[in-house]
Parts: sequence; structure tokens; C-alpha cells
Amino acid sequence: MQKPERHIYSWLLIIIAFISSIAFSSVSCSAAEEERKAFFGTEQASDDVRIVADWSLRSQDNKGIPFVILDKKQAKLFLFNRDGRLIGAAPALLGAAVGDKDFEGVGNKTLAHIPPEQRITPAGRYTGWGGKYLGKGKYFWINYKAGLAIHAVVNPPGQRRLIRIVSADPAEHRISWGCINVPVKFFNGTMRKIFAASNGIVYILPETQPASEFFGITAVN
Repeated sequence: MQKPERHIYSWLLIIIAFISSIAFSSVSCSAAEEERKAFFGTEQASDDVRIVADWSLRSQDNKGIPFVILDKKQAKLFLFNRDGRLIGAAPALLGAAVGDKDFEGVGNKTLAHIPPEQRITPAGRYTGWGGKYLGKGKYFWINYKAGLAIHAVVNPPGQRRLIRIVSADPAEHRISWGCINVPVKFFNGTMRKIFAASNGIVYILPETQPASEFFGITAVN
């Protein structure tokens, strides 16, 4: 017959093992949560950019593919690989008008017929067309119907875009009809390399409300 002391000792070992497994699980979960944070290295980014980047990974909203975040307030674009590691960042030119909602039918108008108040880079989550759609083309389309794309900076006469894009003043970057202009080297090099064989998720942050509110980000999602 088993002695009571030995029986109690066996149960104590079981309880200790159970507690240890819970503790290990908690540590593993904490580590996993930490791994879901985007890695910016030494790159400066606003709180909104960091919130959206971390949420995209945590919720798997990026669907395991590279993603882009455009900070309209700072006129700066961030490009991440599928694991949330920053690949590059670049200044951007964007719509001349302040606002986050697109105007219906604006994509059907010629540039000359888009009034100033409709020259908006609309906030939202988009799927950018990479792979064969990008190819050697000039545009990384994120909303073809609305005529919204990321492309290398163009320089129409009188607009000083090549000067504006390197300006430290975000207001100087408000000049386009809605498309996002980035430096030629960044588009033809970094972006083409990342999206040569993959689509990408594009987050355009709002400028009229907090990003967490716009995208429905909470502490638990």
C-alpha cells in the first residue's frame, strides 16, 4: 500500500508541473505579443503610424504580405515587409486638399476637371496591385476606379514638386490631385523590389480624426 506521504508528494509534483506550464505559457504569449510589434529601427514615426503598424501585425490584417503606411500629417510613407520590419521610408507628395473622404466619380474626371476641394488623398485600407500589375509600369495602383496610385514623383511646370518633396514643411507636400508621389529612386528601387511578386496592403492614415478611431483599433484587437 502506498504511503500517504508519497501520495502527497506525487500530487505536489503534479501541481508544480501545472503551475510551471501556465507560467511558461504566459511567457510565451508575452513573447509572441512582443514579436507582433513592428520594427522601425532608428526611423522616426508618429504614434499613429506605430499604432497602425502594430495593429496590422497583431490582428494579421496585413494578411501576411508587405504593407505600406502613409502618414498624411507628416507627408511620409513607410514600407514594411510581411513580418513588420521597416524596409524603407520616404517623403511623399499628396493631395492638395485636406480631407479623408473621396468624392464620388472623381476617378472619371480628367485632372484638369478635378476642382481644388476634391484633390484629396482619401484615408483607408487598400490592396495595392503588385506583381504583374506593377511590372515595369509607372503606377502602384491602390484604387484603380478612383484613379488613386503611388508613383514616382512627376514635375508639372510651375509646381516645384522636386523641391517640395524634400521640404521639411509638410504643408509644402500638398500639391497633387490625390495620388501619392514618392522619390524616383524609392519607387523604382525599393517599392518595385518588394512588390515584384506580391500585392501589398496600403494604409492611408486620416488627418481629421485619430487613426485608432478611423480603423477601429482597440487594445484587444
